[in-house]
Amino acid sequence: MKKLFRKDFENQIPYKVEEVKPYNLGDNENRLIDWSHLADELSHVFKTYDYAFYGDSKYSELRQAVADSLGINPHQVLQGVGSDQMIQMVVETFLDPGQVLLTVSPDFFMYQAFSMAHGSKFKEFPLDENFQLDPVAFLAYAKEVNAKVIILSQPNNPLSMAHNPAVIEEIIRNFDGFVVIDEAYNDYADLESLVTRVDEFDNLIVLRTLSKSYGLAGLRVGFAISNAQLIYEMDKVLPPYNMSDLVAKIASHVINEHSGKVQELAEETKVIRNDFMEFLNEVGCQVLPSQTNFVTFRAPFTKQLWEIAQTRGFNFKYYSEGPLAGYCRVGIGRPEEMALLKELISELVEFQ
Repeated sequence: MKKLFRKDFENQIPYKVEEVKPYNLGDNENRLIDWSHLADELSHVFKTYDYAFYGDSKYSELRQAVADSLGINPHQVLQGVGSDQMIQMVVETFLDPGQVLLTVSPDFFMYQAFSMAHGSKFKEFPLDENFQLDPVAFLAYAKEVNAKVIILSQPNNPLSMAHNPAVIEEIIRNFDGFVVIDEAYNDYADLESLVTRVDEFDNLIVLRTLSKSYGLAGLRVGFAISNAQLIYEMDKVLPPYNMSDLVAKIASHVINEHSGKVQELAEETKVIRNDFMEFLNEVGCQVLPSQTNFVTFRAPFTKQLWEIAQTRGFNFKYYSEGPLAGYCRVGIGRPEEMALLKELISELVEFQ
């Protein structure tokens, strides 16, 4: 039976979290937001027939809400089940099997997963020892491997750092193929979004999500934003009724009614993040300059920190190998969660 399975997936394992911890700082969720009032609000949004019928296959209300919030045209928006599905649509729309998807190392692991599933070739260009990207060398490598699509998270996950915007623009301007910029963490960054520039570049696609700053990870809602032609091409590949109409209505309501609240909490998260980074620096950690709602750092005790933290109800990421070997990636939680984590780190520092 085994010989019937795909050989390129032979050594892969399902990516699933074994246990949900009380202090889950591993998924970079919005731990501050409170949607306890949302159920009452939605009782006025849903109608009886919403449960029985597929609804609008174009998700016009949702695309309009996104367009209004970003100052673009709804024809420039495509909706998906998280930005993950939009990554999948990019791969399936613009790459034939065997063509090359290029990113940097390290970057979001799902780029490789979707490339493998599709049958396209996946290539990585290593960042330098300071995790900086040389655009000239990167573009030369893209030409060498005959890349058709470049995808980069900006800011970078798992680094937490942002690439220099001038470097990103140089890559977009000088690459002959398509460039996808994954802005999942843009609301936590001191960066101008590229959403407003998708008409300026005919090869640019920007990805956004409601899973991070909007605190709606459980809904799984994401978007691709580009010029109308590229969105039309992606829409050809997107399955009909690709997401729940109920989810689309919830997302539309939140975007229309609560975007201000979301931005306020993003700023609050940045304050907690900066305080945590200051603490880490004070206890001697090497901290990468975060532009996200998580912090990536290392110290002689980071592996021990990760091991002990798991026994105390925490979940976050520790890298045992690769370019981030020895680093932890910790999401920003509620103040009381961060206080507990600081106490644990202080205990470890005291015994070093």
